[in-house]
Amino acid sequence: MNTRERSVRTARRKLSDEQLTAFLRAIRDSASLLAVTLINESLDAGEGLDGIFYDGDECGFSLSVTRVSRTVFRIQFGCLAGPLAGDGGEWDVAFDPQGGVVSVDPGSCWIG
Repeated sequence: MNTRERSVRTARRKLSDEQLTAFLRAIRDSASLLAVTLINESLDAGEGLDGIFYDGDECGFSLSVTRVSRTVFRIQFGCLAGPLAGDGGEWDVAFDPQGGVVSVDPGSCWIG
């Protein structure tokens, strides 16, 4: 497991797969980032989160999760296509007790 994958694994321990998928679906139409488009295309094709995040490549999807409150998490998500190429963003996301998204507050974005 490479450094990117270890970082993703740490982040994924803070959210359920249902919460992470709900978040990725919630930002699908609101974020004009290639990373968001690509991961949703992978999910649409039936690929699971493990296959998407853990592909053995140093480049790929990145994820960081910080708990802000009991129901709100700050999620940083992006995709590195190469050393100087990729995009991503940061969102504050509130979840309901069932893992659904209540609200998404976009923060900063980056494009490389």
